[in-house]
Order: sequence, then structure tokens, then C-alpha cells
Amino acid sequence: MSDALLILGMIAVTWGVRAAPFVLSNLVLSSRLLKFLNVVPAGVLAALVAEPILTSAVHEASPLQPELLAALICLILGLMRAPMLVTVIVGMGSFWLLRLVL
Repeated sequence: MSDALLILGMIAVTWGVRAAPFVLSNLVLSSRLLKFLNVVPAGVLAALVAEPILTSAVHEASPLQPELLAALICLILGLMRAPMLVTVIVGMGSFWLLRLVL
């Protein structure tokens, strides 16, 4: 019985998300809410990326982990306004090199 409820719940959520733009097309959102909704994808991505990076640094004895160092390199490139493609390529390259060295 619980499997059927789970499947029905997933159907309802999926349908609701897909139908919401059509059902709520006349809804006017405040600028404050729109600003908040614009940063939600970045916040979710940061949460997904931060967990494996910080977990490796916490569980190991040394903070010099390839994941953490490559993330710091990407952070510095991002703060310097480097193009996204350059940041990804340098980040992946530094991660692979640091895994070989460390």
C-alpha cells in the first residue's frame, strides 16, 4: 500500500510542477520573491557541490585534499571573473593533477 501512495505522490508532484506555469500564469510575483527565486538554483548547486568537497576534507587527517584544493582554485578563478569554460577546464585539470601528486 505504501508503494502505491509513494507512486501517486510522485505523480502528483511531477504533474503539479509541470502544470504550475499554466495554472498560475496570471499570478504576479513581487520583485523580492523573484530575486529569491533567481538565487535558488545557485544555492542548490552550491549545496550539492559543497557536500562531497567538505566531506573529504573532514574525514581525512589533512585538509590538503584534491577536491578542496581544486574547489579553491575554481573559487579564485570565479572571483577573477574568468569564463565558465576556463574555470571548469582548469578546475578539472587541477583536480586530476592534484590526485596524482597528493
